[in-house]
Amino acid sequence: MSKIATMLVAVACLLPATFCLQAQAQPESYSGILATGNASAAQIKFNFTITKYATDDELKELAATLKDKGEDALIDALKKLDAGRINQLGDTGNQIAIAEKAQSGKDTVITIITARRISTVELKRKAAHADYPLGYLSVTLKENGEGTGKMMTAAKIKFDEKKGHFKLEPYGNGFSKVTNVVAVK
Repeated sequence: MSKIATMLVAVACLLPATFCLQAQAQPESYSGILATGNASAAQIKFNFTITKYATDDELKELAATLKDKGEDALIDALKKLDAGRINQLGDTGNQIAIAEKAQSGKDTVITIITARRISTVELKRKAAHADYPLGYLSVTLKENGEGTGKMMTAAKIKFDEKKGHFKLEPYGNGFSKVTNVVAVK
């Protein structure tokens, strides 16, 4: 299990990762299948393209924003960032705010955070998930380029003063399983 996945519940990708492969990325595109946790057990095909990986300094700045100014200020900052795009097939999707790539042994771990779109219907209905403005995806790619992962389609993040770290809180049942992740050429 990657360093990020192990620390996720506490930190997501908002703290610097020791093994982060920083720099401008050549666009990297991937596809995968999200297994929803609802009764119909639908599978949703999606794509994501990363155009830039976060640097340690960028992650530190975002972490400081969350700690000092709170989640609303962090969301405002994330909305200004563009590290690529994630979308369900046939949809425009969400802009990726943060992308991080790390090595865990022979595996490659890619983590992304989005400031998710919240529809006017959600806001009008005062839907509970409207209070969960982040999206999260972490995939682990094996040497052969195939991978699996987990996704939170709605989450919020807080700084836990008592424990001194960040906590990512999912809406609903938490993570959904991601399978069949492969690079798109």
